Amino acid sequence: MISGVDGKPAQDYSSFQTGARLLEEALNGVPQRTPVYAQLHDFTARQLGIPAKEFYTRAEIMVPAILEITSRFKLDVASITFDVYNIEAEGLGQKLVFNGENMPDVDRTQPLIRSQDDLRLITTPDFASAGRFANVIQLHSLFQKLTGINPTLTFCAPFSLAANLMGIERLIKAIYYEPGFVNEMMVRLVEEVLAPWILYQKAHFPQSRRVNGADAVASLPIINLKIFKKWVIPYILRLRRLCGEGVYVVNWVGEALLPKPEEMLELKQQVALDCILGQDPDVEKLTPRFYKDYAVAHNLALTLGVGARFITQSKPEEVSARVKHYVEVGKQGGRFALYLCNLDANTPPENVCAAVAAVRQE
Repeated sequence: MISGVDGKPAQDYSSFQTGARLLEEALNGVPQRTPVYAQLHDFTARQLGIPAKEFYTRAEIMVPAILEITSRFKLDVASITFDVYNIEAEGLGQKLVFNGENMPDVDRTQPLIRSQDDLRLITTPDFASAGRFANVIQLHSLFQKLTGINPTLTFCAPFSLAANLMGIERLIKAIYYEPGFVNEMMVRLVEEVLAPWILYQKAHFPQSRRVNGADAVASLPIINLKIFKKWVIPYILRLRRLCGEGVYVVNWVGEALLPKPEEMLELKQQVALDCILGQDPDVEKLTPRFYKDYAVAHNLALTLGVGARFITQSKPEEVSARVKHYVEVGKQGGRFALYLCNLDANTPPENVCAAVAAVRQE
């Protein structure tokens, strides 16, 4: 028996299949209504009073907890989100730090990769025993068992993984002064770690067609567009050639900082799956109309993400107004979904309720 919240037997969450169908309908045409979903792992742990160390290391606790909060707050789409950025790094030997109620982070005082000699540490891990690879497989298995939905598989994209292994400042400096070293590291990460890990996941879940990479570190202004073009996109494309067309990445921000924001959207398109994701603060600055017009012009589905900081720091009526505006524009002609970006532990529950209610009203 699978334990649920507070040690009770886990519920049957097969009702989320309706939300999965709604999302598919929304991204491919005109749905009955706009679906709303969220990234809410830290929020879930706080709402249910689960210590971070326990929450992020025990799939049998995390999965029912996330499904419970997704259901409790009436979100349409169930998904299992966690500290995706840490899995491969930890499996290679990078130390992590658990800090309070939030998800763990790499220990930035002890980077695993400091020099050329350390590249020998980048080898294919034993996915059955190293780090939390096995826990991720269990996460996806429990999600599939409780919902009947094929999971979206996950990985840390090459650039963000490199940054976690050596530190973003060291990585950027090395790009300019030791590009050969960085290229060798990136190729090794793709071919020795990420491709084997993705193929390992696909072997366990052969019906899962989508493999979503997390790459927020490769956003502007952390890096510039030149680095993005040369050191981010090519290695994702290399990974896709090794693992199949289902590999994609969408979660960068920063296009609002560019004189021509379309340049970054065009790069995003190269590694997305027939869709475009716009997130705050970019959407707030560029307007949802900018993203909708771009999506229509390029025959893409559109997801707009309401920013986590905004949801945390605003009043419920402010959250409601922004969500209504995004949905009003985004839903025109269909092919649209709304996303609540990484809800942190301090997000007021009433603001999440206001966001969901606002979607329902449109």
